[in-house]
Amino acid sequence: MRRLTAAAVAFSLCPGLVVGPVYAAGGDPIGATLSVVDIVTAAYNRDTRTLGAGDDVRQNELIDVSKDGSTELKLNDDTKLALGPGAKLLLDKFVYDSEKATGDIGVDLVEGAFRFMTGKAKKPSYVVKVPRASITVRGTIFDVFVKTDVGSWLLLHEGAVTVCDERGRCRDLDEPGKLVRITNAGEVEVPAHWNKVDKSGLPPLDTSFPFVAKPPKIDPKPIFTTDELIKLGALAPVIVPPRKVKDDPPPRRTKTPKTEKAEDKPSKKRKTEQAEDKPSKKKLVKVAVPVKPKKPKPTKRASNDDAAAKAALGIAIGVGIGIGLGKIGGGGGKGGGRSPGNRYSPN
Repeated sequence: MRRLTAAAVAFSLCPGLVVGPVYAAGGDPIGATLSVVDIVTAAYNRDTRTLGAGDDVRQNELIDVSKDGSTELKLNDDTKLALGPGAKLLLDKFVYDSEKATGDIGVDLVEGAFRFMTGKAKKPSYVVKVPRASITVRGTIFDVFVKTDVGSWLLLHEGAVTVCDERGRCRDLDEPGKLVRITNAGEVEVPAHWNKVDKSGLPPLDTSFPFVAKPPKIDPKPIFTTDELIKLGALAPVIVPPRKVKDDPPPRRTKTPKTEKAEDKPSKKRKTEQAEDKPSKKKLVKVAVPVKPKKPKPTKRASNDDAAAKAALGIAIGVGIGIGLGKIGGGGGKGGGRSPGNRYSPN
């Protein structure tokens, strides 16, 4: 398999030959070093070699940079990478079709500081991995700092990236000068400027992003400098609604104090105030007011007395008449009245 792949690479270098995609197997050359400072090694299958400028780099090799070293690489599709002091990079996968500019190019940023610049392949071809997340690119230049026990930070210089966690939840970063943090727990945080991003465990800017302070040969004219990134975060625009001059301040909607409410419209008064305004029913004072005397109307009692008097008068008259009639009818010995007994004579 390795011989066939190497042959395919050889044929692709010959002019006039049309070849398909180049599938690199483990150990196949997929690029070369452009520069090497101090000690840089490449390890594959327990075989470790020291790299120098112009040496090839191979599929599945782990590139390891010393604490005081650095290196710059160029892959066969013109992808360029810069590795800072102590960086580790795994050349994970490389499939590239130069005719269609398509492929499948993947690298793992294991630890340290990096600058990544896309090459000729179409942008969906690239997948850059960091611990607990992956990055897809769109015509992009960006820096990454990876600290295995803390997390990763990505600083965008040009283009746009999409960062997705292991569960497929993604955030877009399309504003150059901003950073996005991937926590050690795998959370992709909201992009922010340097002065606003969570820098827990992140070294100073010149240490975490050394290619900002000292541009690499693959990108000698960077978009941002250290001071610009710091000022960009500190002077981030704050959206404030326009206001008028002090002589004519804008009206404010405020609550009307109770005193003003009392002047504007009547309100419920306290019991003491009500008592002062009008007398209570319980505390009314009667005032003697002269009135015209009225003729007394006969009451039912008076009429009853008259009726009784009339009845008594009638009784008295009746009794008198009865007495008189008794006398006339012979109530006395001397009387002159006749009785039915006088009609019979003694035998």
